[in-house]
Amino acid sequence: MAAAAAALVAGVACSEQTPTSIDGNVLPVAPVTIEVEIPWEGFGSDLVVLGGYGSPSDLGRGYVANAHGGSLQARTLARFGIFPRSASVRDTAGTTQTDTMISITGGRLVAFFDTIASTNAGPVTLELGALQEEWDARSATWTSAVDSVGEARPWSAAGGGAVTSWGTAEWDPADGDSLSFVLDSAQVAAWVDTADASRGARIDLITPGSRLELRDVALRLEAVPSVNPDTVVQLSVPDEDLTFIYDPAPAPPPDGVRIGGVPGWRTVLDVTMPTQLNGPPALCAAVGCPVALEPEEVSYAALVLTSRATDAAYQPSDSIGLDVRPVLLRSALPKAPLGATLVGSRGQRMHPSLFGGAEGTRVEVPITAFLRQLVAGADSVTQEAPPNTLALLSTFEPFSLSFASFYGPGSPQAPMLKLIVTVGPSVELP
Repeated sequence: MAAAAAALVAGVACSEQTPTSIDGNVLPVAPVTIEVEIPWEGFGSDLVVLGGYGSPSDLGRGYVANAHGGSLQARTLARFGIFPRSASVRDTAGTTQTDTMISITGGRLVAFFDTIASTNAGPVTLELGALQEEWDARSATWTSAVDSVGEARPWSAAGGGAVTSWGTAEWDPADGDSLSFVLDSAQVAAWVDTADASRGARIDLITPGSRLELRDVALRLEAVPSVNPDTVVQLSVPDEDLTFIYDPAPAPPPDGVRIGGVPGWRTVLDVTMPTQLNGPPALCAAVGCPVALEPEEVSYAALVLTSRATDAAYQPSDSIGLDVRPVLLRSALPKAPLGATLVGSRGQRMHPSLFGGAEGTRVEVPITAFLRQLVAGADSVTQEAPPNTLALLSTFEPFSLSFASFYGPGSPQAPMLKLIVTVGPSVELP
């Protein structure tokens, strides 16, 4: 096949030569590859930042903070399900049986931390409190215990209302990733009634200046079985709700690009692909300008963003994944359907330093398939134009309390469109 293809190319080349030509290479065949950077004004428009995607309860994690970044306050709220009413234990004769007459004598509330995402470098003190007011995990905020359709109820005091303190504990990341609050039988009994909408735990950070991420909160009970009163068994209670409340809520950025956070932020923009290229000079010198592009001539396309320092309270402490998807119906925003990811399931991974000390770093987000569709234009059969709107969002939504920031239009670091195009020189027959 290779030999046949070579022969075909040779035959075509010979058929194009003329007997009067003095140049044996009348047809230049070497393609030219050029990198092109198009400023925002040449391709972008209608950038808008939208918020409100998801809620803290969707995250499945908790946060606690005390004046982190000078302002952030956060508290974790947890509620547990039905207590076990029996246990499988060995009686005094060594026979295993199910005991339905167990007596709960106490327990522990265990908080598990993400040591990478938490910002403390040393020991911190946390406090456990018992909530006293009815609350809704799905809609609770710093000021509202319930904020759902048809019902709105504020806390008696912002930040979770009145609580009964159940003690403090110290967590040192050098000693492990968890801490325990010891509970007595009366404290455990306060959470037995699952019909009580006020039951629940509130975890506060007492030490100022840090933000901690809780991977999970677990309730472990200690019980004495009736068939063997000298034995203590450990029982787990399934968690029912885990969420967090925080203050202040970040305001929409007056300019720039934002993704991530809880509820999630998205940035939406329109992209117009130039039908012709009139530069750079290297391209014009090689093939002449203007150059009309074909889809297959776009070897690579990327949206180039420049990172910007995020507000100190919400700066990422762990990597963030950036996802990019076409918006299939812009008129339906903010709930418009999105197309498939352009960057893969893991997204474009970004180090947290990009939004702190390493701000000003360029991040290239590949959008080659999207750009090729724009170059191709309307479908030849349906006559439908491809979507020209992109949504920038976190890989999972919501993903983290932190969010990523980039410079926007109007800034010297405004988004750019980077293209690598491969085109052939024009051909003139003698």
